[in-house]
Amino acid sequence: MDNQIAEENKNEQHENIFITNFQDGETVNYSLVIIKGLITAGVYNCNEKVKCIFTSNGNRSESNWDVFNREFKILLDLKRGDNVIELEYVKQKTKSFRLTYNPRKTNLKVTPVYIICQGHDGCFQSPYDVDCSIDSACSRIAIGAKLIQSVVAEKLYESGVGRKTFQLEHEVNLKKPECTIFRSNLNVNKARKMKQGELWTHFGRELMLSELGSNDRKFLAFVSCTRFKGTDDDKPLTHEEIVSLTEAHAALGGGGLALFGTACLYTWPVTVDDIQLRFLDNTPVNNKRFMDDSGYRGSLGGCFATTLGSTLHELGHTFDLGHTKDGIMGRGFDNIDRVFLVGDRRSSATKDNMNNYNGKPVQHSTVSLQRNISVTMNVAEPLRVLGPRSKTTLGNFASMSKSDIVRRSPNVTPITRPSSVYSTITNKLSDSKRNLNRINCTDSIYWTRNCAVFLSYHRWFNNEYGRERQAITRYLKFDTNKMMIISTAGIRIVEVRDDSDGMVLDSYEFTNPLPEKRFLVPFTFSPKTKVLTIVVEDDLGNVLKQTFSY
Repeated sequence: MDNQIAEENKNEQHENIFITNFQDGETVNYSLVIIKGLITAGVYNCNEKVKCIFTSNGNRSESNWDVFNREFKILLDLKRGDNVIELEYVKQKTKSFRLTYNPRKTNLKVTPVYIICQGHDGCFQSPYDVDCSIDSACSRIAIGAKLIQSVVAEKLYESGVGRKTFQLEHEVNLKKPECTIFRSNLNVNKARKMKQGELWTHFGRELMLSELGSNDRKFLAFVSCTRFKGTDDDKPLTHEEIVSLTEAHAALGGGGLALFGTACLYTWPVTVDDIQLRFLDNTPVNNKRFMDDSGYRGSLGGCFATTLGSTLHELGHTFDLGHTKDGIMGRGFDNIDRVFLVGDRRSSATKDNMNNYNGKPVQHSTVSLQRNISVTMNVAEPLRVLGPRSKTTLGNFASMSKSDIVRRSPNVTPITRPSSVYSTITNKLSDSKRNLNRINCTDSIYWTRNCAVFLSYHRWFNNEYGRERQAITRYLKFDTNKMMIISTAGIRIVEVRDDSDGMVLDSYEFTNPLPEKRFLVPFTFSPKTKVLTIVVEDDLGNVLKQTFSY
């Protein structure tokens, strides 16, 4: 194996085009991939582009991609089966490799939905020269869903837990559309008077009672009738003021529904070829007529980045993730455009873009729901006798080796710290591919460690036909008297969250092949927080949420 890696490295040193995040012959379970690479040798000319020749199922297409400081990123929507990608730079430098797109066979999926209220024509708010039709809305939502699916996979890969992500409904069932149109019984005038929590509750109930209703679906839904009422005020508006002027607006996630307004949907792309151009659009928002949800950047590209990042954040809540102080589940999603762009063309949000003009965080809301786990079997083995419970004693848990458990505070630094991609050219070509793949995060968008571990074991990221998690649910319990968690399947992660806002206060991850089956929660929490929620995920992806006071 060492000889094989050495031979691969030797060959790579002579390559002019180097792919940093994929290997030849790799298989992915999602279609829209971000191919990242470097021009590693020869004369560099910033005016030259990388030509990508894409062949699949006998169809061939060409596209050109910018290079900045030798770095490039290519976005491709793969077709099922084998996809051949040939790259060319200044004609003398070429690279050819193959990626296979093969969705997981699973009954658990994410369903993009466009909700049209009663009495509304389905056209979303937009400037006069933008197609705001139902078909246009569905195309934008479908592209957005694929982008989120891709970011989830790429960021988990950079976290070291594998390139995992959820499956979209149309991937699981080819007969289904990429975005489902849902006609609500809620009148448009009533919807525009409701608060976002009320909209979330109503549409969640309506969807679950419809023919779409299923515990195997998570809905990624957008409300067609969102409307920014406009203003004649010339002074800058805070995010709260902008939201107060927007009817039927929502940015809320939890349980089986992530719900969003469509006031900025006109800034989203309709095709894959449009994605980078939309992110790069510095056209100022007409903030007197249209909603500016750009993290105070004031541009159409900023609106696309912030609202797409917010969609990713809220969908994360439907996968049982809590808030973190940084990363995607904090406010680290505003500059999601950096994932898709290179060099100086990446966004540089203003210093205060995470806060409104009153200094308060611009944090989207979360719906906190508790999904009980059915107990289908008893503990098959006797429990070890644990020592006394105290603030400093963990009983027999204290005898575990440090390698058995990883503890991270919620404000942990990125798993893969942003590093200079250019050092790869001079310092890393002699390293193995495995090491190269771990220095790949250059965009400051990341999952905190606890979120990465949580998603890596989640049912929506692992379930396949024949191994349905619900059918093999095990005993998973939290005893509040003993502060003891018991799991027959094995514990993978334990989080302690503030019940008021879902903020993760502490987390404990168990990533060894054989996880612990019992865990005594230590008393290390702030006395300011009296009501806490314990969240546990086991080896099979079952999740237990239980609130307690201390």
